[in-house]
Amino acid sequence: MNASIVFGLFALYVASISLYLVLAGRQDSLLEILRLFWGRTLGRAFYFIVNVGLPLVLCVVCLGWGVRQYDPALATYDIHSSLQLNVESYRDLRSLQQSEQIPETIDIVYGA
Repeated sequence: MNASIVFGLFALYVASISLYLVLAGRQDSLLEILRLFWGRTLGRAFYFIVNVGLPLVLCVVCLGWGVRQYDPALATYDIHSSLQLNVESYRDLRSLQQSEQIPETIDIVYGA
């Protein structure tokens, strides 16, 4: 699995747990400090932005980036082959994938 997808899922987990704690009324030390310094409304708003809003933005960006970079041909090519971590094997795999394309779809640009 792509590292960006894993990081995006972790950011979603952090945001959901923080949102649950805010909505349940549980108060941690950071929220208490922010409420004492900025007041109830601004303290909660800053806490929500930092602990819920930013992880949700990170989640959307990382999941989008990870899904965009995900190549299913590499994940499902050959399960029983030995692990080869070099550039030549990746180039060979890309050339095999390009030779299997249908001639009508070669001129189409995807993702533009």
